[in-house]
Parts: sequence; structure tokens; C-alpha cells
Amino acid sequence: MKRLLYRFVFVMAVTVAYSQTITTRPDLGQAWGAGTSVDINNDGYLDFYIAGAKNNPKEPLLDEEGNPLDLNQDGIPDTTERWQRMYFWNPETNQYENVVTSLRITDRPNLDWYDVDGDGLLDLLATEHSFGFYHGGVYKNLGNGLFQKLDIPVPVKANAGAWADFNNDGYIDFVVLSNDVGASGIYINQGDNTFVATNTDVFGEFSYGLAYCEVIDYNNDGFMDVFVTANCDNASAEINDGARVIADVFINYDEEPGNFYRAYLGKTANNTSGCIYMKGNGGVDFADINGDGWIDMVLHGEGGQGTFEPASGDVWTCISHVYINQKDGTFADKPQASFQADLRPLNSTGSGTAIIDWNNDGNFDLFITGWNPPTVNTQAGYLYTGDGAGNFTEVGRVPGASETVILLNDWNNDGFPDYLVSGHSWDDMFYPTEAEKGRTAALMLNPNASSVNNPPSAPAGLTATVNGSDVVLSWNEATDDKTPAKSLSYEYFLKDAQGNFLIAPASFVGGEKDGLRKVIKMGNACLNKFVKLRGLADGQYTWGVQAIDAMYKGSPFATGTFTVGSSGVVERKVSIAKIYASGNTLNIRTFSGDKMRLAVYNILGQPVLQEDFSGNFTRELPFGAYIVKVTSSGKVQTAKVVIE
Repeated sequence: MKRLLYRFVFVMAVTVAYSQTITTRPDLGQAWGAGTSVDINNDGYLDFYIAGAKNNPKEPLLDEEGNPLDLNQDGIPDTTERWQRMYFWNPETNQYENVVTSLRITDRPNLDWYDVDGDGLLDLLATEHSFGFYHGGVYKNLGNGLFQKLDIPVPVKANAGAWADFNNDGYIDFVVLSNDVGASGIYINQGDNTFVATNTDVFGEFSYGLAYCEVIDYNNDGFMDVFVTANCDNASAEINDGARVIADVFINYDEEPGNFYRAYLGKTANNTSGCIYMKGNGGVDFADINGDGWIDMVLHGEGGQGTFEPASGDVWTCISHVYINQKDGTFADKPQASFQADLRPLNSTGSGTAIIDWNNDGNFDLFITGWNPPTVNTQAGYLYTGDGAGNFTEVGRVPGASETVILLNDWNNDGFPDYLVSGHSWDDMFYPTEAEKGRTAALMLNPNASSVNNPPSAPAGLTATVNGSDVVLSWNEATDDKTPAKSLSYEYFLKDAQGNFLIAPASFVGGEKDGLRKVIKMGNACLNKFVKLRGLADGQYTWGVQAIDAMYKGSPFATGTFTVGSSGVVERKVSIAKIYASGNTLNIRTFSGDKMRLAVYNILGQPVLQEDFSGNFTRELPFGAYIVKVTSSGKVQTAKVVIE
């Protein structure tokens, strides 16, 4: 029996330097949860899933088939604070309706969507923090609220994950982080939707607590990197320099895509020149906020032991930072005078903040929520508008919470995102009665709908450059009526000769819904105007690309075709030396006495050392990650090394 969701409990007009209509929604309140805005039933309207812990009242404990459980075998069905709801938009009634779902992922889940089988329905990679009653895994979307768990390996303590084609072979892969040491890694698709764990030595060194990750291309090289923010539950002098949290980019090695190494961006005792303060138990927002075509970030959460922040006082102080990409593998901290000095998300794990064009001017704006001890001494939310140059101005308070979920669905079908916040709150400003406080929620409609926000133009100038089995797809920069052209992201798809998706988009392709987005996120090509594909099988391919603006509206797709044949020269790597690091020293041991040409590059491919040598070679290098290339008599060998 469907239940209408659009039941207003309490409506009030709040003036905080602007006028908003706000509806309290205790029925959607929870804590320690997460949620996602996604078109689950593939009808062109965003639905949502929200989950967490709810104690008013507790609910029957059910399995994925909806059967009650009696785990303590006392003959009485168990009850639980585990709570989950799924809502579909009904275009006939212009309301959200509660539908039955088989999903049971509730405890601070990480949820990432991708159409694994190419049927148009977005499937789910789900992880959570409830290891005693774990429901993580890959779920096939049946389109009606029900999901089928697939036989795809996910570690039983995985608590963060995301989809991407990490080795650029035209098949989707995924990354997972786990609380178990050695279990985290990159799962590479073997071409038949079976997956093999790789990079467990790189990612698996850490015991990730309350983890969150996102896929980005932070160095614009066409290979997807992974940003991680988490507690480091096994921190020691040897692991993470003793820092209690980790926040860093794991870089996809462009010479061997699908292999990763750590960027070491964070300030620690052994890396005082790091460029960011590491955070955990918070979240991160990515976008090009200054219009230069490079991904920037806003990082939130706790620092503490080993991170140099806070410098003094309460160790649990949470300071948000805007970091501008310097295009050289580093970020620069851009101070924000309007940010709150201490806003604590408290177990929001990536879901307590949001970045989107809220005021319809084409620039990215920010929502940040949490417990604010120094200013209002209660849970609070703040809206900050961006100026397109990396500066944010506080507009005023909005409903907020700690242990938060923020969802940006369109609740009145006017084409603009609205704001739903769910979590712990005792804020009298927005929740004036006791019945509305606690694990509660509020809905704020967007007042900035007076002018139309048109989707971007479809990209033009599509080109496919084929070299053997490798292909570079490229296109010209698209334009938008409001979002700066350089800040547009791009989503691409790839089909085989039979019309089957190899890389499926999170958008509709063709027809009257062409380009309509099914999620609220950056495109899978990030800010790049190219895609590099490797090792494709012979045959004809169809591909397409769309542009996405700061409100996450997608353009129509532009499409093209290309053919991969069996001719062409394939470069084969050879081993002519042993390349390794010991401490702060680069070591090269050659297998012959021939003259060698050495080139060393930083993580963005910029040269830092070039030299000819014979025999063996040693050189001390500064702390960091490097690409080493050795050439001799037409033979080339490359390796990545990390100087610690």
C-alpha cells in the first residue's frame, strides 16, 4: 500500500537575510544514516532512498525478502532502530510516494549507482558500517523498489565504495574501502562482470573507519583517481605517520592504468610541507569552483592527532577548508571568512554537506550542516553562495542537523533542486516543538526559480583517434547559459557493434528524455574533454558525450562511431633495469653496461630530473611520488616510486 509522502506537518516562513518556506518532516528523521537522489524506476524523475537509525518508534527487523527475524530465538520477532525508506515521484499526483524496498543498507551507508547490465536501470554498489548485520554488496535494480543481490565480491567490512573504469578498457570497475586491513582495493572487471581484487597493497595498508571515497580526475590526465577520507583505525608511527585520520588522493598511474599510488597531500610529522589538513568523520565536495577547468574541493570533518589541526583547544573541532587545485598535483588553502569556526558533522560520512548551483547563477554553492558549539550551541545548517572565483558568502542559517543526510530532489516539480535535511537536531529556530526535535527532518523549497536554467549545449567537434587497439575520444568545450564553460563536466557512453553498453551513462540516451540525468553528480569524464580507451577488441563502436552544468542538468548527447581493426603496432614494455626506492633514495640497477637516459617526473608528468648514466644510479629525492623512465637503445622501462 503506497503512502503519500507530501503530507505537511508544520509550515513556517523563516527570514534569515532571505525568505524561505520550510516544512518540518519528523517522519523522515533519522541519525547515523545516508541517502541518495536517483531515478530508480527509470521514468525521468528523481526518486530517493534514505536510511539510518530511528527510535521513535522502532521497527520490525526484516530480511531482504521482508520476512521478520528472530535473531535471539526467543519466539518474538525482533525490533530495531535500523530504518530505511524508498520514495518514488508520482507525476500524476506531483507527490512522493513510499514504495516497498528490499534494500536493508542503513548504518552510515555509502551508495553509488551504475547501470551494470546496460538495461537502463541504475544498479547499486552499497557499503555500510554495521558489521554485525552487514548488507553491503552489489544490487541489481529491478525497477520497482526491489533489488537482487549479485554474486560480485565485496569485503564484509567494506564501508565505502565507488564505480569507475579505472584501467580504461571500456569495462566498469569499482573501488572499496574496508575496516579490515588488506581487504581494500580496486576490483577490476575481467570483461564479463567478474571482478578481481587489485591494489590491495596500496589501499589495504589501512583500517578505514567511517570511510568515504569519491572518484575524481584531479590531475586531468584522463585516468580516474580516488579520494579517500576516513578515520585511520590502525594509525601508528609506521602507518599514516601516526595521524588518526587519512584524507588523500590515490593516483591512477598513467603508464599502467588501474595501478595506484598515494599522493601524500596531507600534513603530517614527516610531511610538514603537505598541502591539506587531513580530515575524517566528515565529507568532501568536488567541483571546479573557480572556473579554471580543474577540480577543487571543500573538505570537512575532524582532524586531531598527527594532523596539525586544530592547533590547540578542543581536539574535536571541525574546520572546513576550500582547497583550490594548483594544477601541479597540489592544492592551495583559500581562506573563507564566512565559514563557521567549528561545525561538526558527527558521523555524517560524506552526506552532511552538498555542492550545487542553488541560487541559479551558474556558480557552485555550499550547504554545510552539523553541531555548532561556539556560535549557536546546537545543530545548525548554513548556506553559502559561491562567486565563481572560489569565494563563498554566508546567506544565512537553514535547517541543519548532525549525523546528517542532505538530499536535493525537486519536491515541487519546478525544475530546480530543493533541500531536505535529516538528522539529529534540537534547534528551536527550525524545530520549535518537542515533537519536531530529536531525529527529525526539514524540507526547504528553492526560491530561485524565477528564471529558467537551460541545459548546456551538446558538445561539438567529436573526434575518435584510433591507434591499434587504443582510442582517444575528444570533443570541443560546450557552453551554458549560466555555468562557466570550463566548469562543465562531461558524461560519456560506449556501445559495441550490437548496441550493448560497455560503459553506460547515468543519463537517458536518445528519445524525448535524451540527456536527462538520473543522478545528481559530476559526469564520468570529470572536467576532461577527452576519454582514453585502451586494448579494445576489434569491431565497430558507438560513443556519445554530454555536458553537465552546476545544477547537474545534462545536455543532449552528441554521438559518433569508430572502428578498431586488427592492424597496428603494439608497444611492448621491456625490463632493462631494476628501479626502486630505499628511504629517500632512488636506486637504479641496470642489467647491462649500456648507456642509459634517465627521466624523472612528478605526479603530473612534469620533469624534475633528466640525466645520462651507465651502470648503476642513485640519487636522493624529496618526499613524494615519482614516475621514473629509463631508455636505452630504443627500449623503454617505466616505474613509479614513492620517496618516504
